[in-house]
Amino acid sequence: MSIETVRQSLRELRLDGMYAALNQQSTSTAYSEMAFIDRLEHLATSEKLERQTRTRQRLFRQAKFKHKSADPADIQFGGERALDKSQIAELLTCDWIEHTDNLLISGATGTGKTWLACCFGVAAVNKGLSVKYFRTNPLLEEMRLSHHDGSIAKLRASLVRVSLLILDDFGIAPVNEDAKEDLLDLLDGRSDNGSTLIVGQLDPSEWHNYLDSPHLADAIVDRLTQRSHKLALKGPSLRARR
Repeated sequence: MSIETVRQSLRELRLDGMYAALNQQSTSTAYSEMAFIDRLEHLATSEKLERQTRTRQRLFRQAKFKHKSADPADIQFGGERALDKSQIAELLTCDWIEHTDNLLISGATGTGKTWLACCFGVAAVNKGLSVKYFRTNPLLEEMRLSHHDGSIAKLRASLVRVSLLILDDFGIAPVNEDAKEDLLDLLDGRSDNGSTLIVGQLDPSEWHNYLDSPHLADAIVDRLTQRSHKLALKGPSLRARR
């Protein structure tokens, strides 16, 4: 069997990482003296890395982050936002997602809440975890419409199974009773199945008054605050400063 036949087979099997590594081996004398098992390990490692890269790219596209350039490495700990470096470092490990805990980020407009949430989402994608980003009210509106066309079960299922669901602008506008019920159903389905990251101006202590529905509010707040981590961003607006 010629090397061209092997290349063709790798292409047909979509082993792009091994294909690239084989080309590298065939054009570099550095590999000519390596043992067969070492060259095989190089091929396998290259394929593994290629698949990890493709998976990350797919998960990143599916997440639909608002800030696509958000990077955990760019998080700044100085200034007035009161970020605890050890807490942020722990959250970036994504252990809280593995344990299906929630994360609640609050703070005034312009303090970088959404960007920071996207950083945590990117960290999750880098770990191979599925993420979806939504603004809360548009998502609830999408759920309302899906009741009419019969797609609510499919939509809810797609939201329930994602590892990390980011709900931005929580509490920014009133929601009706039907929307509250949809939100509760969603959170109830995600209990012990995935983590939810809530982003909004309201402190969690204000959520009950915002929801203004005793029984639904109790249930929603309970599901969000159980096993939750909290970040309260402080300081002036970063937008005004820019």
